[in-house]
Amino acid sequence: MKGKIVSTAGGIYTIYVDGITYNVFPKGIFKFKKQHLCVGDNVNFDENEFVITEILERKNELIRPRSANIDLLLITMSVVEPDLSKELLYKFLTYANMNGIEAKVLFTKLDLLKDKSELNSLIEDLNKLDIEVFSISKKDDSDLNKIKEVTKGKTTIVMGQTGVGKSSFLNLLDEKFERKIGSYSEARGRGKHQTKEVILLPFNEGFIGDTPGFSALDLELFKEDLAQFFPGYNKYYTECYFSNCLHQNEKQCKIKEKISKGNLSKEGYEIYIKLLSDLKYRNERYSK
Repeated sequence: MKGKIVSTAGGIYTIYVDGITYNVFPKGIFKFKKQHLCVGDNVNFDENEFVITEILERKNELIRPRSANIDLLLITMSVVEPDLSKELLYKFLTYANMNGIEAKVLFTKLDLLKDKSELNSLIEDLNKLDIEVFSISKKDDSDLNKIKEVTKGKTTIVMGQTGVGKSSFLNLLDEKFERKIGSYSEARGRGKHQTKEVILLPFNEGFIGDTPGFSALDLELFKEDLAQFFPGYNKYYTECYFSNCLHQNEKQCKIKEKISKGNLSKEGYEIYIKLLSDLKYRNERYSK
């Protein structure tokens, strides 16, 4: 029988098939072949012996949050508590591009933000990148129906920092989810974990995933890769005069041209330069 892994705990995998769940174990051959299973995997399993017999081919795999066969990343950022990190947001968007996964952005806790001018400027920058943006708060959940539309029939992962309201958002999306909600610690300046593992919830002819939060993301790439995958740059980088353009001091750089014309964000470019400075050139690794 074929099904999808929707959660795992203590070496037991929960598989979803047409509204029914099965708790099963993997065959020992997976460990022998050093094959790992993760949430989102489509698998064949023996419903009589309750063992997974085969992992079907993946279309993608995320290391963080550990998951597979994802159609959409809903990057969830709070505007306060914890404060909005634009650098982390751009990292998340770059990560989505690296893995070839569509990304949309959800801002939460807007009712706690007094001055929205900086947020509105960021949303304008994201719109220039053709990134769809949603927002929710205790006072306004009008975007929920839009989110339901874009997630229909897809496997969606909700990702973001701890304490941004991922579980609260899911409970708004469908009250039957009853996800445990964490809290924000002002003393620590970060949220408190409630979700410990990735779990896919059947939703709207597809699945939507609650995930553990994380406030740091290391991008496993080189300078040349960032020049390609940074949000917005993936659309224009092939138009630069130099094929290996890093969009710094090179002449006839399409990215800098788009920035000067207002098609790409100056603030986004500053974040790009900061991230670029922390990375190595591809050939440096091979020379060691």
